[in-house]
Amino acid sequence: MGERDVEGAVALLAAVSREGRYIATEWPFDVDARANALREALLTRYCVGWVAVDGRTVIGSLTVFELHHEEPELGMVVDARHRGRGIGTALIDAAIAWARANAKPGIMLRVFPDNDVARGLYRANGFEDVETQRGAIPRRDGTRRDVIVMRRALAPA
Repeated sequence: MGERDVEGAVALLAAVSREGRYIATEWPFDVDARANALREALLTRYCVGWVAVDGRTVIGSLTVFELHHEEPELGMVVDARHRGRGIGTALIDAAIAWARANAKPGIMLRVFPDNDVARGLYRANGFEDVETQRGAIPRRDGTRRDVIVMRRALAPA
C-alpha cells in the first residue's frame, strides 16, 4: 500500500463499516481525517499494508500496525462483492512474508466471535485462538463487543 492507495483503502473501510457487523470501525467517521492518519502512518512507518485492486478500485486492504512490537497486529477488509475469492488469503500471505522477512515470531489479529467466515479464513491460514477479550470494543450505542485474539506463529524465513 502506498500513498496512491490511501483514498481507496479508506473508501473500502467506509463501505465495510457501513455493513455494521464485521469490524470495530463504526460508520460514520471522518473520511478525510482517516485518510490523513493512514497516509501519515504509512509515511512514518507506523504501519505497512497491501491492497487488492480490480482495475483502479481497491477491493481488499490489509494493514499491519505497530511494527515495532514483537508481534504486530493486522486488520483486513474485503469488499462484500469480492469475498470468498481468495483475496483475503493473498493479503494474509503478503503480511506473513513481511513478518518473516522482519523476523517477527508471530502476527496477531482481533475478530468478532460471530464473524464465522473471517474466523474460518484465519484458521485456514494458520491462525489460532489465543483468548477472548470480553467487552473489549466499545460501541457508540454504549454496548461493548467481545473479540477473539488470534495469533499466527511464524518460523524464521
